[in-house]
Amino acid sequence: MKFIIKLISLSVLISLFTACESEEVIISDFNGKDPFPLIEEGTTEASQLAFGLLEEHELHMYYDLEGEEALQTEYGAISLASRFGDGIIAAEEERAVVFLKLIDEMFDLFSDYRELQLARRWMLVGNGFSSSTAEQLNTYGYSRDILYYNTQGTQILSSVNNTFEFDLSLTKEMLLFAYFYAYIDYTYDIPEEFSSISGDIYRQYTFHSVPFYTSATEYDEEGATDAGFVHPWGPQSISLKPHEDWESYVVWIISRPKAERDVWLDTKPLIKAKYDIVVESMMTDLNMDLEALSIQWQSVGI
Repeated sequence: MKFIIKLISLSVLISLFTACESEEVIISDFNGKDPFPLIEEGTTEASQLAFGLLEEHELHMYYDLEGEEALQTEYGAISLASRFGDGIIAAEEERAVVFLKLIDEMFDLFSDYRELQLARRWMLVGNGFSSSTAEQLNTYGYSRDILYYNTQGTQILSSVNNTFEFDLSLTKEMLLFAYFYAYIDYTYDIPEEFSSISGDIYRQYTFHSVPFYTSATEYDEEGATDAGFVHPWGPQSISLKPHEDWESYVVWIISRPKAERDVWLDTKPLIKAKYDIVVESMMTDLNMDLEALSIQWQSVGI
């Protein structure tokens, strides 16, 4: 398993507000909020996929919002000036359709765990975040543009454009990060036995340097895996609650084939110890069989 330096773009199509093309309008009462803008079923594949996500999963999905319009939501206006220095640009439809299909597959896979998806409003945008963390992790081949950046219920997926070569495996991995991030960060209680394994390595404060990031373009994978980290996102953890580490394990287990993961599970004792805790805890707490989900997720394509 190698961390190759590469960039990935997300793309997903969803057309939303052409009344003249609309066949039907669904009003969702998730959290007592109707979609804003309203999501209408049009004639394009994108609009139909977006409408289907609302109809089947109560997911408010947008892809063609931009500028100030993109900041207006059913929860009120959101402020993203620090995240998008040049303003929000709409996603590119060609790439976006692919991601809408994958998102639909993902929500089908987790249909028994609706309570995990705290952000039911997703917005796909064409440009990237103005975030040093996202840019740095991009250099390790793991775009962290999918992040839960505000408290008003909007999950933003950036870089949905045709600039970069499409990578199915990496895109599926990033979508899992988007799905689990808010729940694990804000709601899930991480067991102390897990936190204690790498407790001496976690950062104490966000302004502290990140372990195993040896430069802006280099990540010490060997040292990180010896210390029990399976993904460059894990060492970003803060000792008070290492949700990045736990999240990276959940995503790693579901997104990577078992044979690939066994290379580290069989040779890295700390990874095996953390893995066992994560698998058991997710089954006990949520009745979620991560290995069974992994098998199903491997079969998802476009």
